[in-house]
Amino acid sequence: MFLFEETTLKSTITKSILFVVTSFFAMMATATHAFELGVDSKRGVTFQFDNIIVGVNDNYVNGGMALMQKPISQEHNISWFVEGGVGYNWHSEAIDIHAPVGIRWEPVKNLDVDLFATPEVKFNNGADLGVGVDLGVSWKF
Repeated sequence: MFLFEETTLKSTITKSILFVVTSFFAMMATATHAFELGVDSKRGVTFQFDNIIVGVNDNYVNGGMALMQKPISQEHNISWFVEGGVGYNWHSEAIDIHAPVGIRWEPVKNLDVDLFATPEVKFNNGADLGVGVDLGVSWKF
């Protein structure tokens, strides 16, 4: 008979639920797809299917939605955007709610450069507020 620690079982169940939910949203979305590499403390990749965003990093998974994007300068292909989502860090077992707000530049067709700030609330033995700053490059296909 095998015994599992409560935290291991809780972690496994949480990861499984997050994986299933984000996979479902990714499969339901169609049309514009994007692949993004970010330069920040979390190495990883992000995929966008229409407005649904799914990301995986070295110790983190997240899912969310692109909420809005409005042009700043159509001549220079610059716009601002707001996104929102939920993430899970399996090392610290923290869950967060985040809302990236940033500027997007499209220097050539289907290639975006994003600079954004991400306010977030992390929940793990209480609530912690924080803000991250990221730089990302996306290719749409």
